[in-house]
Order: sequence, then C-alpha cells, then structure tokens
Amino acid sequence: MIVVLHEALGSSARADELDALVQVREVTGALERLRLRAAACPIGLDLATGLKAIEAAQPHCVFNLVEALGGHGELIGVVPRLLASAGIPFTGCSADALTLTSHKIAAKRLMAAAGIATPEWLEDGGPRGDDTGRWIVKSLWEHASFGLDDSSVVTGRQAARALVEERSREHGGKWFAERYVEGREFNLSLLERGGEPEVLPVAEMTFVDWAPGRPRIVGYAAKWDESDHDYRATRRVFPRLAPRLRDALHETALRCWRLFELSGYARVDIRLDERGVPWVLEVNANPCLASDAGFAAAAARAGIGYDRLVGLILEAALPEENALGRHIGL
Repeated sequence: MIVVLHEALGSSARADELDALVQVREVTGALERLRLRAAACPIGLDLATGLKAIEAAQPHCVFNLVEALGGHGELIGVVPRLLASAGIPFTGCSADALTLTSHKIAAKRLMAAAGIATPEWLEDGGPRGDDTGRWIVKSLWEHASFGLDDSSVVTGRQAARALVEERSREHGGKWFAERYVEGREFNLSLLERGGEPEVLPVAEMTFVDWAPGRPRIVGYAAKWDESDHDYRATRRVFPRLAPRLRDALHETALRCWRLFELSGYARVDIRLDERGVPWVLEVNANPCLASDAGFAAAAARAGIGYDRLVGLILEAALPEENALGRHIGL
C-alpha cells in the first residue's frame, strides 16, 4: 500500500492549494497503473489523528505531497519529520531540506556562504539608504507565486521596505525583498536515479509580447488564472543551449542539490543576467507533480513518461532491499 499524503484543504482554499488535489489524483492513478495499491489521505494540524490514519493503512511508503499544514507554508517540514520519527519511508526531501529551502532567506544565506550566486536581499539592520536599482518583494515561505504580480517589483530600497510591510498587512505572514535580476529565466528539474541526481532537460520561461520595461516574472495569474493574458503569454520552452551555458546551469543546480542534501526530486530556478552569471532565485524541494506542470514536462522531454516518473520517485524513497522497489523495476 502506498499512502498519497496531502494537506487537508478547506472550502476557502486558493487555486494553487487546490492544485494539490490534482496531483493527488494523478499520482494515485499512476501508482495504480503500476499495479500498486494506493490511497489518498489528507492530514491537518491534528497530527496524532493523521498519523493514526497513516499507520492504519500499513503503508510500504508515503508519497508525500504535503506543501503546508493549516495553510501555513512554514510547517512544510512537520510531516516528513513525523514520518521519519515513526519509521515510515516517504518520497522526496527530508524535513530539514524542505524547511531550509522553503525559508527563502535561510536558503539564500546558505547559498551565499557556499559561493552560489543568489540575488542580494534586504533584512532588518541592513543598508537603509535608497538606490536606483529594482527589487522584487516575495513571501518568505509561500511558493506558487503567491502574492506576486507586476506591482511586486519596485525601484529603491525604501520602496521595497514599504512594500514588504504592505504585503504583510494585506496577506499576513512574512515577506522580504531581493534584487530583481533582469535576464533569461531557467527551471532545472533534478531527479534521483540510482542514488544520484540527474538533471533533466533545461526549461526556459518565455514572455510573449511583453511590454517594454515590464518585469518579466511568472506571477500568480500567469500560473493559475486561465482567463488571464499572462497565463497564455508565459510559455515554457526547451531551448537548445550552448554547451558552456548548459554546463554552467547544470553545475549550479547540482551544487544546490549537494548543499541542501536534497533527495528524490527538486527544481532550481535560475536567472541568467546580461553578463552570463547564473543567479539562483529559489530551490524548490517539493515541486508540483501535476502532469501538465514543469517537472513532468522536463521528464517527458527526457523520455520519461508520467507513470514512470512517479515510479522512479517512489523507488528512490525505498530501501534497496525493499521488495516493492524490485517490483517497480524502473
């Protein structure tokens, strides 16, 4: 039995949160086509009840699709820590990796200390003067472009600090600002196979008919509102890259994998500036696994169909001696 675990959602769930149910349905279907018994299971803030439900199913493994608990992204590491303490194998990254990469400033501190280029960010106690550069304001914990639109990009530190406070009042939670990097944006999906990370074909986000000077960002509407212009105008392509650029992007993504001790699967988002420097924007240790999302698209580009992708992610989570892993045989 494979338990497909996801956050228990209420009636007020946002579009990005509801997408978890799409992933649950598709992952469960893929497992069943692999001739494995699978069952979806929600979990909320009542962890004791949630663990009892998981244990009652006697799972060989939990397919972990939990991205938050009770709507709080900062709790992303709670469930894998709970599973680890109960001795239940689970897919994807460890609790520590999920927590460190989800806290965007903590992740940036680690990358900066390791010599991995990541845009400068503002913190309390940092430089207070203004400047003429552009900054982008993001949620500290939430992913899926939550709260992100054109107004998220402002000029000068003072405007950035003001917008951080405004977003905190508007949406709650913690927000921060980082330098906006103009340039090409790449998504690098990594998949563990045979205990080692494999970089899947590099995707580039393109912005069709974008107005001059408009920030090239994949905002919330571009990801989740099918009726919005940006949803249609923001497109993923798989370009032919010069070997030197491809190798630089691969090496940056692999350095992130090693730094955060990632496992299973992950995605690294990179901006390439006009000088050719790859800047890591974010490390996503729990990227979306919907069949129409970027990770599955990169796998398909590598000749890995959706069912096989799900099987490989599951196989990476199982001990080598586990009979279920041998059954999958991918």
